[in-house]
Amino acid sequence: MFWILVSLVAGSAMLYFGSEWLVRGAKGLALRLGVSPFVIGLTIVAFGSSAPECITSVVSTSNPSLIIGNVVGSNIANVGLAIGLAAIVGPMAARFKDMKLEICVMMAACIGLCLLGLTGSIGRVTGIILIALLLVFIFYVFRRKKSDETGQAAYVDDVSEEKLPTWLLAVMTVAGLVVLYFGARFFIDGAKDLAAMLGVSDMIIGLIVVAIGTSLPEMCISIMAAHKGEADLAVANIVGSNIFNVFFVLGVGAALVDIPVSESMMYFHMPVMLLFATAMFLAVYLRNRIERPTGLLFVGMYAVYIAIMGMVPSLMI
Repeated sequence: MFWILVSLVAGSAMLYFGSEWLVRGAKGLALRLGVSPFVIGLTIVAFGSSAPECITSVVSTSNPSLIIGNVVGSNIANVGLAIGLAAIVGPMAARFKDMKLEICVMMAACIGLCLLGLTGSIGRVTGIILIALLLVFIFYVFRRKKSDETGQAAYVDDVSEEKLPTWLLAVMTVAGLVVLYFGARFFIDGAKDLAAMLGVSDMIIGLIVVAIGTSLPEMCISIMAAHKGEADLAVANIVGSNIFNVFFVLGVGAALVDIPVSESMMYFHMPVMLLFATAMFLAVYLRNRIERPTGLLFVGMYAVYIAIMGMVPSLMI
């Protein structure tokens, strides 16, 4: 048990710091190469927050149930824990008109994933299509935000000029990728051992342990942004992460290996993911803000979700 905990804690730390180093180094290098801050914010920053989930998918090809569990579990944790805790720290303004496209795409992605789940398996062709859809989304947002001074400013403000030398930025980028890879290996090995010890499926470990571990960057970013009063960043970070999880993380995983979808995933966990996404959508659409009572509701919903799984063993298969 001790070594399992060491693997999980060490893996989580490596996933967090690896993603931080990768994003910081890649942003700095891109700026030195003359890439605009706007393009960097739209691509590198967005990918960086989902890098732990993506690397975890790559190293989980021998346990494909972990991949679908990680994607669905991360999307649930992003709303239930990241947004919930951030709202408790500081009520957040989230104007629907400013993120209408992104939050609608998030809803479409969650609905689409639920429909894909009904097929019982997600294969290579579907994975490639998901990745292609992400590229279309990025291209469309780029075209749309490029002519939107407010939207462009939001991306530019997220990227600051690095003062570190170019060679050190390159080292940080490479080190971030290496640390991410080995962090994912440590974390997945610990998660698999934990699943074997507890007698539960890989899917459940993916839904809870792996999902929370790989969502640490999003949680930290959102909570700190809420604490600093940067509410839009906190909400946009989660919306973007949930989109990337479905289109990119699941897409990469499915492109590498066929991913089975169990009945419990199909009829319980995916609908719960859609419920959380809908609750967040309604909070933004109806109130243009996420207040402390809503944050408490999200955290409470997550606690109930975990409790139901504990009380109904069939949902853990």
